[in-house]
Amino acid sequence: MIHGAIFDMDGTLLDSMCVWDQLSQRYLKKFGVHITAIDYAALEARTQYQGAQYFCERYPKQITETPEQVVKGLDDLICSRYEALAKPRDAVFDLLDTLKSHGVRMAVATLTDRKHAEKALRDRKMLDYFDFMLTIEDVGISKRDPKIYLDAAARMNLSPDVCMVFEDAPYAGETAKKAGFPVCGVREPHYAEGEAQLRAGSDLFVEHSFAEILPALDVFLNP
Repeated sequence: MIHGAIFDMDGTLLDSMCVWDQLSQRYLKKFGVHITAIDYAALEARTQYQGAQYFCERYPKQITETPEQVVKGLDDLICSRYEALAKPRDAVFDLLDTLKSHGVRMAVATLTDRKHAEKALRDRKMLDYFDFMLTIEDVGISKRDPKIYLDAAARMNLSPDVCMVFEDAPYAGETAKKAGFPVCGVREPHYAEGEAQLRAGSDLFVEHSFAEILPALDVFLNP
């Protein structure tokens, strides 16, 4: 039986991976910067400000703004793209209401900066479902390490085996599974190459809508 649920945000609660599609490149192209695979890898476990510092140090001749100015520019772009592009995943409110009605504690574990994550969920009337949120600013490490999930479970005073993790990223789902959490995988085209990996490690899997898993979820709520 599960007593806790830990949700990723982008791609899981929200259909919002498009918000982040080449986001840094969209902003930095005005400086003539062409971001490499090395740059994207370096950004994985950094906060937004740390990412801005990284770019200013890596491309000092092209970028004429301070890290603070880069953050402001990125903030404006992120906000506008969330408003224009992000939407709740299909039947996510049905899922959240079902979990709430069974007394399941819920938390968000996201690598998005808190200010954007809170606003995105608040604007879509979702934030109040969750007891708390953990972000990259809280853990300072990517989801290749289970810290964000373990910290969330500990904060709920629950063991991993009774906390289900909802994730769209194959590597993150694998991390949670290895740490002892049951996993609900969520299909996300952005991670198409790793979809088979996520399916294989998931106790439940969402193809298109959370409505698909509600009948099967009953086993975890009423064993």
